[in-house]
Amino acid sequence: MLLCWALRKTNLPEIFLALRSANIPLLIAAWLIYSTSYYIRSHRWRVLLKAQGVDASIPFLFKSYLVSIFFSNFLPSTIGGDAIRAFDVWRLERNKSIAVATVFVDRFLGLLGLILFAVGALLLSQKLIAPLPLLYPSVLLAAAIVFLLTGMIFIPSEKLAQLKPQIKLPFWQKLQQKLINIIKAFLAFGNRKDALAIALGLSLMVQISVIGHYYLIAKALDLSVPLQNLFLIIPLVTLIMVLPVSINAIGIRENAFVFFFGIYGYGTSRPETVAFAWLAYGIVIIQGLLGGIVYGLRK
Repeated sequence: MLLCWALRKTNLPEIFLALRSANIPLLIAAWLIYSTSYYIRSHRWRVLLKAQGVDASIPFLFKSYLVSIFFSNFLPSTIGGDAIRAFDVWRLERNKSIAVATVFVDRFLGLLGLILFAVGALLLSQKLIAPLPLLYPSVLLAAAIVFLLTGMIFIPSEKLAQLKPQIKLPFWQKLQQKLINIIKAFLAFGNRKDALAIALGLSLMVQISVIGHYYLIAKALDLSVPLQNLFLIIPLVTLIMVLPVSINAIGIRENAFVFFFGIYGYGTSRPETVAFAWLAYGIVIIQGLLGGIVYGLRK
Protein backbone atom coordinates (compact mmCIF):
# COMPACT_ATOMS: atom_id res chain seq x y z
CA MET A 1 0.00 0.00 0.00
CA LEU A 2 2.76 2.47 0.97
CA LEU A 3 4.70 1.58 -2.15
CA CYS A 4 1.62 2.18 -4.30
CA TRP A 5 1.24 5.58 -2.65
CA ALA A 6 4.85 6.43 -3.54
CA LEU A 7 4.31 5.35 -7.15
CA ARG A 8 0.88 6.93 -7.63
CA LYS A 9 2.27 9.95 -9.53
CA THR A 10 5.32 8.22 -10.93
CA ASN A 11 5.99 6.97 -14.42
CA LEU A 12 7.53 3.50 -14.07
CA PRO A 13 9.41 3.63 -17.42
CA GLU A 14 11.12 6.82 -16.19
CA ILE A 15 12.23 5.03 -13.02
CA PHE A 16 13.72 2.17 -15.03
CA LEU A 17 15.39 4.66 -17.38
CA ALA A 18 17.05 6.33 -14.38
CA LEU A 19 18.13 2.94 -13.04
CA ARG A 20 19.68 1.95 -16.38
CA SER A 21 21.63 5.20 -16.54
CA ALA A 22 23.26 4.66 -13.13
CA ASN A 23 27.06 4.65 -12.94
CA ILE A 24 27.99 1.05 -12.08
CA PRO A 25 31.49 1.72 -10.62
CA LEU A 26 29.98 4.29 -8.22
CA LEU A 27 27.30 1.80 -7.19
CA ILE A 28 29.98 -0.82 -6.51
CA ALA A 29 31.83 1.74 -4.38
CA ALA A 30 28.57 2.49 -2.52
CA TRP A 31 28.09 -1.22 -1.83
CA LEU A 32 31.67 -1.55 -0.54
CA ILE A 33 31.21 1.41 1.81
CA TYR A 34 27.90 -0.03 3.01
CA SER A 35 29.62 -3.34 3.71
CA THR A 36 32.34 -1.48 5.60
CA SER A 37 29.68 0.07 7.83
CA TYR A 38 28.73 -3.43 9.01
CA TYR A 39 32.36 -4.24 9.71
CA ILE A 40 32.45 -1.15 11.96
CA ARG A 41 29.16 -2.19 13.58
CA SER A 42 30.69 -5.58 14.33
CA HIS A 43 33.52 -3.85 16.22
CA ARG A 44 30.95 -1.79 18.18
CA TRP A 45 29.01 -4.91 19.08
CA ARG A 46 32.23 -6.64 20.17
CA VAL A 47 33.04 -3.73 22.51
CA LEU A 48 29.65 -4.13 24.19
CA LEU A 49 30.03 -7.91 24.45
CA LYS A 50 33.48 -7.55 26.03
CA ALA A 51 31.93 -5.20 28.59
CA GLN A 52 29.74 -8.17 29.51
CA GLY A 53 32.71 -10.54 29.67
CA VAL A 54 31.94 -12.19 26.31
CA ASP A 55 34.69 -12.56 23.71
CA ALA A 56 33.34 -12.91 20.17
CA SER A 57 35.38 -12.68 16.98
CA ILE A 58 34.74 -9.97 14.38
CA PRO A 59 34.13 -12.56 11.59
CA PHE A 60 31.46 -14.25 13.75
CA LEU A 61 29.71 -10.93 14.49
CA PHE A 62 29.99 -9.74 10.88
CA LYS A 63 28.39 -12.96 9.62
CA SER A 64 25.65 -12.57 12.22
CA TYR A 65 24.94 -9.09 10.91
CA LEU A 66 24.71 -10.42 7.34
CA VAL A 67 22.26 -13.14 8.41
CA SER A 68 20.18 -10.55 10.28
CA ILE A 69 19.98 -8.45 7.08
CA PHE A 70 18.71 -11.53 5.24
CA PHE A 71 15.90 -12.09 7.74
CA SER A 72 15.09 -8.36 7.88
CA ASN A 73 13.84 -8.70 4.30
CA PHE A 74 10.92 -10.74 5.67
CA LEU A 75 10.27 -8.88 8.93
CA PRO A 76 8.68 -5.53 9.87
CA SER A 77 10.86 -2.36 9.95
CA THR A 78 14.62 -2.37 9.39
CA ILE A 79 15.47 -3.85 12.80
CA GLY A 80 13.52 -7.10 12.59
CA GLY A 81 16.76 -9.04 12.16
CA ASP A 82 17.98 -8.04 15.62
CA ALA A 83 16.30 -11.14 17.01
CA ILE A 84 18.69 -13.21 14.88
CA ARG A 85 21.69 -11.40 16.33
CA ALA A 86 20.42 -11.97 19.85
CA PHE A 87 19.98 -15.66 19.04
CA ASP A 88 23.57 -15.85 17.77
CA VAL A 89 24.91 -14.36 21.01
CA TRP A 90 22.80 -16.89 22.93
CA ARG A 91 24.33 -19.71 20.86
CA LEU A 92 27.76 -18.38 21.74
CA GLU A 93 27.23 -17.67 25.45
CA ARG A 94 24.01 -19.54 26.36
CA ASN A 95 22.84 -16.45 28.23
CA LYS A 96 19.61 -14.89 27.00
CA SER A 97 19.95 -11.82 29.24
CA ILE A 98 23.35 -10.85 27.85
CA ALA A 99 22.12 -11.52 24.33
CA VAL A 100 19.12 -9.20 24.73
CA ALA A 101 21.06 -6.49 26.58
CA THR A 102 23.98 -6.25 24.16
CA VAL A 103 21.84 -6.24 21.01
CA PHE A 104 19.52 -3.65 22.54
CA VAL A 105 22.37 -1.34 23.59
CA ASP A 106 24.10 -1.84 20.23
CA ARG A 107 20.96 -0.75 18.38
CA PHE A 108 20.37 2.00 20.92
CA LEU A 109 23.83 3.52 20.39
CA GLY A 110 23.24 3.36 16.64
CA LEU A 111 20.11 5.46 17.14
CA LEU A 112 22.09 7.82 19.36
CA GLY A 113 24.59 8.36 16.54
CA LEU A 114 21.72 9.09 14.15
CA ILE A 115 20.15 11.62 16.51
CA LEU A 116 23.47 13.39 17.12
CA PHE A 117 23.90 13.91 13.38
CA ALA A 118 20.28 15.01 13.01
CA VAL A 119 20.61 17.56 15.82
CA GLY A 120 23.86 18.91 14.41
CA ALA A 121 22.45 19.18 10.90
CA LEU A 122 19.26 20.85 12.16
CA LEU A 123 21.32 23.53 13.89
CA LEU A 124 22.98 24.31 10.56
CA SER A 125 19.88 24.05 8.38
CA GLN A 126 16.59 25.89 8.67
CA LYS A 127 15.11 24.40 5.49
CA LEU A 128 12.84 21.91 7.28
CA ILE A 129 11.65 24.21 10.06
CA ALA A 130 8.88 25.93 8.06
CA PRO A 131 7.23 22.79 6.56
CA LEU A 132 7.88 20.73 9.71
CA PRO A 133 7.58 23.08 12.71
CA LEU A 134 7.48 20.17 15.18
CA LEU A 135 10.59 18.51 13.78
CA TYR A 136 13.12 20.52 15.79
CA PRO A 137 11.49 20.03 19.23
CA SER A 138 10.76 16.39 18.39
CA VAL A 139 14.40 15.65 17.55
CA LEU A 140 15.59 17.51 20.66
CA LEU A 141 13.12 15.56 22.81
CA ALA A 142 14.28 12.28 21.29
CA ALA A 143 17.90 13.29 21.89
CA ALA A 144 17.14 14.12 25.55
CA ILE A 145 15.42 10.75 26.08
CA VAL A 146 18.23 8.83 24.41
CA PHE A 147 20.91 10.64 26.43
CA LEU A 148 18.97 9.96 29.63
CA LEU A 149 18.66 6.26 28.90
CA THR A 150 22.33 6.10 27.89
CA GLY A 151 23.27 7.61 31.24
CA MET A 152 21.07 5.09 33.07
CA ILE A 153 22.77 2.20 31.27
CA PHE A 154 26.42 3.26 31.48
CA ILE A 155 26.40 5.20 34.76
CA PRO A 156 25.72 3.14 37.90
CA SER A 157 22.14 3.68 39.00
CA GLU A 158 21.13 2.80 42.54
CA LYS A 159 17.46 2.97 41.58
CA LEU A 160 17.98 0.45 38.79
CA ALA A 161 19.85 -1.85 41.16
CA GLN A 162 17.09 -1.53 43.76
CA LEU A 163 14.53 -2.48 41.13
CA LYS A 164 15.65 -6.12 41.13
CA PRO A 165 14.35 -7.14 44.55
CA GLN A 166 11.18 -5.09 44.02
CA ILE A 167 10.08 -7.16 41.02
CA LYS A 168 7.30 -9.44 42.17
CA LEU A 169 5.13 -11.18 39.64
CA PRO A 170 2.71 -13.63 41.27
CA PHE A 171 2.29 -16.87 39.29
CA TRP A 172 5.01 -15.70 36.89
CA GLN A 173 8.18 -16.68 38.77
CA LYS A 174 9.96 -17.77 35.61
CA LEU A 175 9.26 -14.46 33.86
CA GLN A 176 10.21 -12.61 37.04
CA GLN A 177 13.63 -14.27 37.11
CA LYS A 178 14.19 -13.47 33.43
CA LEU A 179 13.45 -9.79 34.05
CA ILE A 180 15.88 -9.76 36.97
CA ASN A 181 18.57 -11.40 34.82
CA ILE A 182 18.06 -8.81 32.07
CA ILE A 183 18.40 -5.97 34.60
CA LYS A 184 21.62 -7.58 35.88
CA ALA A 185 22.95 -7.66 32.32
CA PHE A 186 22.22 -3.95 31.88
CA LEU A 187 23.82 -3.20 35.24
CA ALA A 188 27.00 -4.85 33.97
CA PHE A 189 27.47 -1.84 31.70
CA GLY A 190 27.53 0.42 34.76
CA ASN A 191 30.64 2.58 35.10
CA ARG A 192 31.93 1.39 31.71
CA LYS A 193 32.41 4.85 30.25
CA ASP A 194 35.32 3.49 28.21
CA ALA A 195 32.98 1.10 26.41
CA LEU A 196 30.44 3.90 25.93
CA ALA A 197 33.03 6.26 24.45
CA ILE A 198 34.41 3.65 22.05
CA ALA A 199 30.97 2.38 21.00
CA LEU A 200 29.66 5.90 20.46
CA GLY A 201 32.71 6.82 18.38
CA LEU A 202 32.14 3.71 16.26
CA SER A 203 28.46 4.67 15.90
CA LEU A 204 29.45 8.03 14.45
CA MET A 205 31.81 6.28 12.04
CA VAL A 206 28.96 4.00 10.98
CA GLN A 207 26.70 6.96 10.23
CA ILE A 208 29.41 8.72 8.21
CA SER A 209 29.95 5.59 6.10
CA VAL A 210 26.21 5.11 5.57
CA ILE A 211 25.77 8.73 4.49
CA GLY A 212 28.78 8.33 2.20
CA HIS A 213 27.19 5.32 0.54
CA TYR A 214 23.96 7.28 -0.08
CA TYR A 215 25.99 10.15 -1.51
CA LEU A 216 27.67 7.80 -3.99
CA ILE A 217 24.26 6.46 -5.04
CA ALA A 218 23.12 10.04 -5.68
CA LYS A 219 26.28 10.66 -7.74
CA ALA A 220 25.69 7.41 -9.64
CA LEU A 221 22.31 8.82 -10.75
CA ASP A 222 23.82 12.29 -11.32
CA LEU A 223 21.50 13.83 -8.71
CA SER A 224 22.39 17.28 -7.39
CA VAL A 225 22.07 16.39 -3.72
CA PRO A 226 24.60 18.25 -1.50
CA LEU A 227 26.54 16.02 0.88
CA GLN A 228 25.90 18.29 3.88
CA ASN A 229 22.13 17.98 3.49
CA LEU A 230 22.37 14.19 3.55
CA PHE A 231 23.71 14.47 7.11
CA LEU A 232 20.18 15.55 8.07
CA ILE A 233 18.04 13.69 5.54
CA ILE A 234 19.59 10.23 6.00
CA PRO A 235 19.29 10.15 9.83
CA LEU A 236 15.67 11.31 9.62
CA VAL A 237 14.77 8.80 6.91
CA THR A 238 16.56 6.03 8.83
CA LEU A 239 14.63 6.83 12.00
CA ILE A 240 11.36 6.76 10.03
CA MET A 241 12.30 3.40 8.50
CA VAL A 242 12.61 1.87 11.98
CA LEU A 243 8.82 2.14 12.38
CA PRO A 244 7.30 -1.38 12.15
CA VAL A 245 4.80 -0.41 9.46
CA SER A 246 6.00 -2.44 6.48
CA ILE A 247 8.37 -5.31 5.67
CA ASN A 248 11.92 -3.93 5.75
CA ALA A 249 10.51 -0.39 5.32
CA ILE A 250 9.29 -1.05 1.76
CA GLY A 251 7.19 1.94 0.74
CA ILE A 252 8.30 4.00 3.73
CA ARG A 253 11.76 4.39 2.22
CA GLU A 254 10.42 5.69 -1.10
CA ASN A 255 7.87 8.08 0.41
CA ALA A 256 10.40 9.49 2.89
CA PHE A 257 12.98 10.31 0.22
CA VAL A 258 10.35 11.80 -2.12
CA PHE A 259 9.14 13.99 0.76
CA PHE A 260 12.53 15.27 1.91
CA PHE A 261 14.03 15.69 -1.56
CA GLY A 262 10.88 17.60 -2.53
CA ILE A 263 11.22 19.99 0.44
CA TYR A 264 14.81 20.81 -0.42
CA GLY A 265 13.94 21.28 -4.09
CA TYR A 266 17.03 19.76 -5.65
CA GLY A 267 15.41 19.70 -9.09
CA THR A 268 15.25 15.94 -8.75
CA SER A 269 12.24 14.34 -10.41
CA ARG A 270 10.01 11.90 -8.56
CA PRO A 271 11.12 8.94 -10.74
CA GLU A 272 14.77 9.77 -10.05
CA THR A 273 14.11 9.92 -6.31
CA VAL A 274 12.33 6.55 -6.35
CA ALA A 275 15.22 5.12 -8.38
CA PHE A 276 17.58 6.47 -5.70
CA ALA A 277 15.56 4.70 -2.98
CA TRP A 278 15.39 1.47 -4.99
CA LEU A 279 19.15 1.40 -5.59
CA ALA A 280 19.73 1.90 -1.87
CA TYR A 281 17.33 -0.96 -1.15
CA GLY A 282 18.99 -3.04 -3.88
CA ILE A 283 22.28 -2.84 -1.99
CA VAL A 284 20.45 -4.03 1.14
CA ILE A 285 19.02 -6.96 -0.83
CA ILE A 286 22.49 -7.91 -2.10
CA GLN A 287 23.77 -7.88 1.48
CA GLY A 288 20.75 -9.95 2.46
CA LEU A 289 21.47 -12.52 -0.25
CA LEU A 290 25.02 -12.84 1.03
CA GLY A 291 23.55 -13.27 4.50
CA GLY A 292 21.25 -16.01 3.17
CA ILE A 293 24.27 -17.86 1.77
CA VAL A 294 26.09 -17.51 5.11
CA TYR A 295 23.01 -18.80 6.91
CA GLY A 296 22.69 -21.75 4.53
CA LEU A 297 26.34 -22.74 4.97
CA ARG A 298 26.69 -22.37 8.71
CA LYS A 299 26.06 -25.28 11.06
